[in-house]
Amino acid sequence: MFRISAAAGPFLQGKRVLCGFSGGADSLYLLLALKQLSAPFSFLLEAVHFDHGLRGAESRADAEWCCRKCREEQLPCTVLSLKVEENRHPGEGLEAAARRLRLEQWKRLHAERPGCVIALGHHADDRIENLFLRLFRGSNATGLTSMRFLSRMGSVEFIRPLLELSREEIETALKEAGESWRTDSTNLQAELCRRNVLRLEILPMLRRTFPAVEKGILRSLSAMECDADFLERSAAETYEEMRRTNSFAPSDWRKLHRAELCRVLRLFLREHIGRDVVPDLPLIERFERAVLHPPENGERRIVELKEDPVHFLCVEREAVSVGTFSDRLPGLHWNWKEQSRILFGDFELTASRVAFPVFGDPFSAFFSETLPPELCIAVREDGERMVPFGRHAPVPLKKLFSEAGINASARKGYPVLRLADGSPLWIPGGKRSALFPVGPGACIRICARCRNGSPEKTEEFR
Repeated sequence: MFRISAAAGPFLQGKRVLCGFSGGADSLYLLLALKQLSAPFSFLLEAVHFDHGLRGAESRADAEWCCRKCREEQLPCTVLSLKVEENRHPGEGLEAAARRLRLEQWKRLHAERPGCVIALGHHADDRIENLFLRLFRGSNATGLTSMRFLSRMGSVEFIRPLLELSREEIETALKEAGESWRTDSTNLQAELCRRNVLRLEILPMLRRTFPAVEKGILRSLSAMECDADFLERSAAETYEEMRRTNSFAPSDWRKLHRAELCRVLRLFLREHIGRDVVPDLPLIERFERAVLHPPENGERRIVELKEDPVHFLCVEREAVSVGTFSDRLPGLHWNWKEQSRILFGDFELTASRVAFPVFGDPFSAFFSETLPPELCIAVREDGERMVPFGRHAPVPLKKLFSEAGINASARKGYPVLRLADGSPLWIPGGKRSALFPVGPGACIRICARCRNGSPEKTEEFR
């Protein structure tokens, strides 16, 4: 008999279960344990093997072994090829790419088999490793205890019935049952990933130094999970009340303790974006600063979600909402003679007549007095070019932004001063156009300042 969480059988009763089956000891144990339960609890069981395509012949041999084992156990087995290297996004690590591709496939399988539950073979050792990896990233109690018996990703339910068992207990039980399993050679190479360093070097050292370290860590995890559950339930109640009363003004967000705010914000983003977005500390801090000093009427402040290039948080005087960069900050018309000051996002632009130019401040630009009074301000558009002062050929604005050190995420809400017809005239902090050069005597000074910190750090609010 294979031991498994007592909650698994009742939870799975009458359902279809997809079991992640790599061929390793943990997934084999889980598959055999679920097979034991499938008859008394009347659920359908199917194995799913992901071939990541990273180990050549070894990967193919693992897939073939899993198929043979499932035939022996008279269980259906689906093998899916992920081709991780080919489908990796630019700058994405192999681990992250593999995780993303597996999740995409689980979601697809769930859509094809509505109501199915996905069972994963994570065990107590995995939970400890996950704790350390999350701790090094600065996670809160929810993140530190994210590996739980039941978790949801949208409508997809994942269960982990082996979290109470150690790797040693699992392997001992399999050996006693006369079972063999596959071993992924990459799990034995510490240099390949951080989890391997933990598993092969750091945790063995801790066990030698503190013999009861794993029991202590698991007790702490249990206590933290209890704390996290309380905070998550409280945040869910708060969010429902905010939804019921439509209380999403900056003043409503300011009332929340940070421990609750980060969880309420996660629920808010999930509802408005349609997928789970975990707010990290930098996002929380940017959002707190934005709601602490809400903009004036008719203005809005953008707080970018750095892991989501499409959406952003929009903070206005009476509401917080989620926007997309397809509805970027609208362009503004500006008659600087009639209105010497104008606000664009987090920037304030001012115009004044000065006796002579004083160069050296990249956030001030000087133009001759022939500068037309009618200007406009708008964000950069793809493919735009400008002839910078001192040059003779047009240069892409994208390149001028890079030369000015304005990063890609900041550019989405960054102002570009333009003529009334939209022709670029000046990038605050960067180059100005060759148009309207100053001569001796008086000139027009245009100054741009970020209202939430130094202009060099405006990307924190994009």
